Amino acid sequence: MDAPLYLSREARMLGTDRELRARFERGELLRLRPGVYTSATAWARLAGDVRHRLFVRAAAAVSPFGAQFSHESAAALWRLPILGAWPSTAHRLTQPSPGGTSRVGIRHHGLGLDTHPVEIDGVTVTSLTRTLLDMATSTNFMRAVVTIDDGLRPPEKGDFRYGEGVEAPTKEELLDLLRLRLSFRGSARASRAIEFADGRSGSPRESRFRVQCAALRLPAPELQVEFRDEEGLIGYADFFWPHLGLIVEVDGAIKYGAGRRYRQDLTPHELLLREKDREDRMRRVVTDFARPPARILDDRRLLGPYLARHGLVPVR
Repeated sequence: MDAPLYLSREARMLGTDRELRARFERGELLRLRPGVYTSATAWARLAGDVRHRLFVRAAAAVSPFGAQFSHESAAALWRLPILGAWPSTAHRLTQPSPGGTSRVGIRHHGLGLDTHPVEIDGVTVTSLTRTLLDMATSTNFMRAVVTIDDGLRPPEKGDFRYGEGVEAPTKEELLDLLRLRLSFRGSARASRAIEFADGRSGSPRESRFRVQCAALRLPAPELQVEFRDEEGLIGYADFFWPHLGLIVEVDGAIKYGAGRRYRQDLTPHELLLREKDREDRMRRVVTDFARPPARILDDRRLLGPYLARHGLVPVR
């Protein structure tokens, strides 16, 4: 679990509700939902995705039996990434109704309940497939691709989904589920995001880079291409354009899930040396190698000219 939750109703049963109120008034506890608290110190140390998981657990603790959490909230429980900050509200499904409704801390989506929900960390959430579809239909193209790319990735040993024994869905399964919904505004965009998504994408930054390349109308790269030299395996390039002999790397050692390039016990200096050696070896077996600065990856006005200097120009 991410951090402890303290419930007023349990404290009343144990006769410790006055102590709970006193800790809250002293600032030791933070109220997440009416009647649900957590340690203020623990909360301050948590990353955004972990905070949202804890908030959803708090919302679930005081929700009606059978409540299903969805969208970003289900994504957080599934350990899927999103682009941007995690929401300050929990997302929950309701029976079909026009539009969605909100109250403080909860966003309701009248899309109908999932027929195959699962329980994660004590919270009922939409299935992995339904979660990816809901993200595809409710957000912009780039945000959808970032989440779907990871959802389509076969889980590796050490990943949360590997431990849960959950296989990655296929694009066909996502598209079939999308077709079951009536046509709606944004369905075409969702279909494009699903079609574009690729489980070989190694990280959110790689997913964003692929979207930028498509927006710039550049030829599609090959992903995670294996390279070897006389010493053996060098590694897998983030992106490769065979017609140019060009490798583009955007991530360094950070990858989706457990798929890190190097052991996590290496020091920053050791990581730098390993990555430099890997890059030097890759440069020797291809025609060109580029590592765009992180500051230009989200600015097409800068990224386009940078890639053009390496021969990548729009497809006419």
